[in-house]
Amino acid sequence: MPLSMREDMPPFITRENAHIPMTDGNADWLVIVTREAMEDVSAPPEISMGWLMDHLALFGKVASYKLEHGRAGSEATVWVQSEDVPEWKAQSSGRNSAADGDVRNELPKSR
Repeated sequence: MPLSMREDMPPFITRENAHIPMTDGNADWLVIVTREAMEDVSAPPEISMGWLMDHLALFGKVASYKLEHGRAGSEATVWVQSEDVPEWKAQSSGRNSAADGDVRNELPKSR
């Protein structure tokens, strides 16, 4: 089951990682996105809450993919690391498009 945002807890950024409280409908999960993974998405000059909010759907899809493949961490966590984004993109390239929420194809490269 795909993950979705928890309405009762907002995402936050601490120690350079983003923390996104999510649920699969049966259990609550904390998705932790590393700074390297965030930088690989669009290389923002600064990781901000606004930037994170713009990319929540993407990180939720990557975390859902990892969870579906049995790659959750301990204590109901799913870590999204740098190598996870291209892996998810490769497996979903035939099924997803920018219209489906894959915003990476819509963002200009800032590097």
